[in-house]
Amino acid sequence: MKRDVLKRYRKDGFTLTMYDTHRQDWRRQTIIAFRFLDRGKLIFEGSDFAGSPMHADDSLDTVASLLSFLSLQPGDTDAEYFDKYTPEQMEWCRGFRADELRMLQMELEERCQKRAR
Repeated sequence: MKRDVLKRYRKDGFTLTMYDTHRQDWRRQTIIAFRFLDRGKLIFEGSDFAGSPMHADDSLDTVASLLSFLSLQPGDTDAEYFDKYTPEQMEWCRGFRADELRMLQMELEERCQKRAR
């Protein structure tokens, strides 16, 4: 499968790389593959994210949206959301770095909202 880098976002030891899968969802939105690393260690990898039709695939708004999913912790949503997480991913989600990612995501989202006004 051909994958072109759409965006690489680095901050505070986190690296999110988003790839164009050259596929679309039912809304005709690009299906984005991604790799998320924390201090060089792979935490999440997937090929099932599609952003909002209101934002470009490579925008900071789309980065913030994806980070919002990656920073979810038990108690934030239905327990079934975490069914396919590995024990290592669950440990990461319950840790301090997941909290740091959530704060970074919220700051990025706020910055995007201010820019849109």
